[in-house]
Amino acid sequence: MNTQLPASQQACVELRDLRLNTNIGTYGPHDVVPDAHMLDLTLWLSPALVLIAQDGMSHVFDYDPLVAEIDRLAANGHYETQERLITRIVHACAAYREIEALNIGLCKSPVRKGSGLLGVRVSVDAHTLNTLRHIESTDVQEAMTALSGWTLDTHPQHHTSCLSKSWTLPSFEAAVARFNQIAQLAQTEDHHPEVLSSYTQLQVRIWTHDAAGLTHKDFTLAQAIDQLSTAP
Repeated sequence: MNTQLPASQQACVELRDLRLNTNIGTYGPHDVVPDAHMLDLTLWLSPALVLIAQDGMSHVFDYDPLVAEIDRLAANGHYETQERLITRIVHACAAYREIEALNIGLCKSPVRKGSGLLGVRVSVDAHTLNTLRHIESTDVQEAMTALSGWTLDTHPQHHTSCLSKSWTLPSFEAAVARFNQIAQLAQTEDHHPEVLSSYTQLQVRIWTHDAAGLTHKDFTLAQAIDQLSTAP
């Protein structure tokens, strides 16, 4: 398994064989119904949260609230698949900035005639985890002050928060040139906005698809677009 771990790679918190009170799967009258669902979770952190100069919870990563949230998600109704619960747990982990990357596995037992384990395991690297981090509302307001002409909007089709900006260019050729500038920038940043063009009118909407909303990378791209040359 190839995982892009954070630069530190030196510190982690491990949860092993955490039994979850959850209801996963749909079974027929003759199927083997698991009686245990076990979670393995490795959270990669900065070594500064492990190698501490003085004792105290304020100097380390407090994983208790996260474990409580995992318990809540596990008991939150019926899941048809292990993958859906894993996805919700990954999103819960993304809410903690201290977590730089993670490995997560969820298995059920028994599988066949009273024996065996069957599960799903996934590694989430730093880049993927950052795309899932929603930007806090207070950070949004501060980040907006660094932009020029952008507004906070709700996408009319996807119903997610997004950044929106419109231009009226002096000619069709100028609009096409600006479109191409934005497209080339998006390729460089590996973050692709929605760009709408109609004659001399141009509109851009930016949001993070994986996070279904705004993340810091959206504001980074918006700032980069603002820095494009105004020349057609």
